[in-house]
Amino acid sequence: MLQGRLNLFGVILPIMAILTLLSFPFSAFSAEKSAEKQSIPASGQPGSPHELESRAESQEKDLDDETTAPVDRLFSPDYQACMDSAAGVTTDMQDCINAELERLEKIIAVRQIALPPVLGEERSKSLRETLAAWDAMRKSGSAAMYDPDGGTLSPLMASLWYLEQTARMAQWMNALGESPE
Repeated sequence: MLQGRLNLFGVILPIMAILTLLSFPFSAFSAEKSAEKQSIPASGQPGSPHELESRAESQEKDLDDETTAPVDRLFSPDYQACMDSAAGVTTDMQDCINAELERLEKIIAVRQIALPPVLGEERSKSLRETLAAWDAMRKSGSAAMYDPDGGTLSPLMASLWYLEQTARMAQWMNALGESPE
């Protein structure tokens, strides 16, 4: 049993790494943006301590905006409001996750029907294969994340991971539907 779990982990870890890299904002790596933020005034001096502190706060805020915005855009405003009102109560948070998951599953189901006629035979087959592999990864990954000895947070973390994967697929399928060619 342990060997099977380790083998599963060996498959899931690379998939999770790829998904993480795909979701990371590439603007954070932009040398131009970094140089722009670290520019020195015409006087050649870096500026007063107040200016340096202000610049550091601005850079920190920009990084926060860049890293949280993509995930925030994955979920509906209703979900965000529900999670805010749940106030950390795990059962209420699970209810929010389930409602958002139901909404996203409907989007995916509609796209699964609408996309094949637009994509053509070969791409439709690839889409079906992709969805089957994604669904297996989503379920296996969620099962791997769940720790039966992890307390009430463990099932919540597994559910959040499952929800995020579902949201990313819904977003990808929407984008594919907008530009099928």
